[in-house]
Amino acid sequence: MRFPLVALGGAAVMAAVMGVGRFAYTPILPAMHAQAELSAANAGFLATLNFAGYMLATLWPLLARRLGAAPGPKTTLRFGLATCFAATVGMALTETVALWGALRFISGFASALSMIYATTMVLDALARSKRSGAAAIHFSGVGVGITVSGLMVLLFEHLQIGWRGMWFGAAAIIALLVPVALMTVARRTPRAAAAPAPAPAPRQAAVARGRNPWWLVGAYTCAGLGFIVSGTFLPLIAKQTPATAPYAAFCWVIVGMAAIPSNVLWAWVAGRAGATVSLVLQYALQAVAVALPIFWQTPLALLVGGLLLGGTFMGIVTVASARARDIAPQRTAEILALMTAFYSVGQIIGPPMAGMIATHTGSFDGGLAIAAGTMVLGIILLLMDHASAMQTR
Repeated sequence: MRFPLVALGGAAVMAAVMGVGRFAYTPILPAMHAQAELSAANAGFLATLNFAGYMLATLWPLLARRLGAAPGPKTTLRFGLATCFAATVGMALTETVALWGALRFISGFASALSMIYATTMVLDALARSKRSGAAAIHFSGVGVGITVSGLMVLLFEHLQIGWRGMWFGAAAIIALLVPVALMTVARRTPRAAAAPAPAPAPRQAAVARGRNPWWLVGAYTCAGLGFIVSGTFLPLIAKQTPATAPYAAFCWVIVGMAAIPSNVLWAWVAGRAGATVSLVLQYALQAVAVALPIFWQTPLALLVGGLLLGGTFMGIVTVASARARDIAPQRTAEILALMTAFYSVGQIIGPPMAGMIATHTGSFDGGLAIAAGTMVLGIILLLMDHASAMQTR
C-alpha cells in the first residue's frame, strides 16, 4: 500500500461514509420537509437515531473483542461500505418515519464503523511509510463528501428532481467512491508487527496519573451538541427565510469546502500558539456561526456562517484528539474512546431538542441559542482543562 494511494483511498472512505452517508441528510432535509411532510421534530428524531448508531459503532470494537467475534479490519470496512450504500438507497424507497429511522440508525452504525477501521489502517500504513503528515488528506475526505453531496442537491433542485432522486444521487456518489476504497485501503496487504509501547518517561507517567481528563471530555461534549444543531438544520433554516431560501443548498457546499483544509489550518495554529488557543478560537468562531441566523438573515450571513461552521468542526476534532495525547500518553485510546462517546451524546441530544423547540415555536432560534451557549460553556471547560494542565507541571 503505497502513498499517496492509501491516503487518497482513506479520503474516499471518509467522503463516502461521513461526508455523504452521514451528512447528505442535511441538504436533502428541506426537500423532505416540503415534499414528504417531514416535521422538524421528526427530522430531529431521525438525526438522533443516526448519531445513536454512530455511538454504538464507537463501542463495537471493544464489544466484538470481548465476545470473541471480531472480524478482520478489511472485512469490517467492506461490510460498512456496503451497508452504508444500502441504507442510503433505502431512504429513497420508503415514506415511513419508522423505517427512515431504522435506516438512519443503520447508516450511522455503518458510517462510524467504516471510519474507525479505515482511519486505523490508513494511519498505520502512513506511519510505516514515514508519511504520517499525509493523514490530512484522509481527514479532508469529510469536507469533500459534504461539498459533492451539496452540489448534487443544488443540481437536482435546478432539474426539479425531488427528495427520492436526491437520495438515489447520494447513493450513486457512494457507489463511485467505494471502488477507490476497495482498491486501496481494503485491498489485501501485509501488516507490520506492532512495536511494543515505549516505557513512559517519568514526566509522562506523572501526567497520566495526575491530569483530569473530564474538563476536555466535557468541552468535547459541548462541541458535539453545539455543532450538530446547525449541522442538521442549517439548510432547512435557510430555506424557511425568504432572503436566504435560494441559497439553502449552496450554504452546505460552503460548509464542505471550508472543512477540507480546516484540520491542517488549526493543527498549524495549535503548533504555533498551543492547543488551548486553537480550540478556544474555534469554539468562539463556531458559537458565532451557530448564533448568526438568529440576528442576521441575509445571503452574506449565510456565507459567513457556512465558512465558520465548516472551518471549525473538523479542526476541533483534530486538535482535541491531539490534546488527548497530552493528557495521558499511555491512555490515549481510552480517553479518545471516552471523548467520542460523549461527543456522540451531545449529537444525540441536539437535533431532537432543536426540532421540538422549532415545532412548538415555529422557529429554530431557541435551539440555535442553546447550541451557541453550549459552545461558550465549552470554552470555559477548555480554560479549566488548561488550568489543570498548568497545575500538573
